[in-house]
Amino acid sequence: MNILEGPIKRAACLGALAGAMALTTAAGAAELKMQTFLGANASTTKAFEAMAASLKESTGGEVDITVLPGRAVVGAGETIDAIQNGLLDGQYTAPSYFAGKDAALGVLGDTLAAYPDSAMRDRWFTEGGGLELARALYDKYDLHFICPVYWPSEQIPSTVAINSVADLSGLKMRAPGGLASDLLSRAGASLVNMGVGESVTAMETGVLDATDLANVSLNVALGMHNKAKYSVLARHSMAVTEVSLSKDKWNSLSADSQAKFEAACNQMSADLQTTLTAEDAAAEAKAKDELSVTFLAFGEEDAAKFRALTTDVWADWGAKSSDAQAVVDSHKAFMSKIGLK
Repeated sequence: MNILEGPIKRAACLGALAGAMALTTAAGAAELKMQTFLGANASTTKAFEAMAASLKESTGGEVDITVLPGRAVVGAGETIDAIQNGLLDGQYTAPSYFAGKDAALGVLGDTLAAYPDSAMRDRWFTEGGGLELARALYDKYDLHFICPVYWPSEQIPSTVAINSVADLSGLKMRAPGGLASDLLSRAGASLVNMGVGESVTAMETGVLDATDLANVSLNVALGMHNKAKYSVLARHSMAVTEVSLSKDKWNSLSADSQAKFEAACNQMSADLQTTLTAEDAAAEAKAKDELSVTFLAFGEEDAAKFRALTTDVWADWGAKSSDAQAVVDSHKAFMSKIGLK
């Protein structure tokens, strides 16, 4: 896989701009401008800000992160280009945003229904060689993949009950594209690409039956359940999020600061697992009590059907590049190891 020539040429032209934008501490360490994928008030952004403050203190200012909320500099799908061009130094994001740039990033970024939950899937990074694969892939974009960050299983807000894979057939759904859309399409859903705000209105007016969006707390906060009285855990999407930094910036840090950065990233992930789990539980209780939402989950038989469809999606996406196939093969090997079929 070759890195796009355009961003490389632009990076050379913008070298002077990047130098001008870099703020340095008294010790000569560069300030790191890193953009997140959600807004300023999101728990993920606040957790990243807390991590940045702790890391600055523990490294004596060598790691000095300016946390920028989602879209502060560029759109979510443009941060890799912005890092290559020197407009950003790093990101806290989801690889699936870059599925259109590289199929391997798409496969890395969403494991769909392959695993029962995010915690089990994240063992692939530590026990199944996933971290090494991710770092090798990011290296091709002059990025260092620091660590994966916990993100909960996503649910489907729906105006109709969805109890099985068969119930998705003919369902009018909002979906943003990528692997999750591929999976839902194979299940027979009729997909529409539209904005988040539009999808709330579309469900309220009956234009849509359901939408693919996020976890329970975000779905409730965004008003997805104003009309949609069902929330379905189909395990149709299990996104990966990560923190990564420009290779040049990473290599400029001392070995001690690199170790502390990685440890802080892993600690943030563990803390977010606790925080986001609690937020989802509170949002579920609120949705049940105040919005009369019914929560549904696929049983083992339908989970197995969706896992089989995931394998079909992987077959097509893996064929797009050797890197994508390597990620697919690694997941399959790990799933076999832990008894998932």
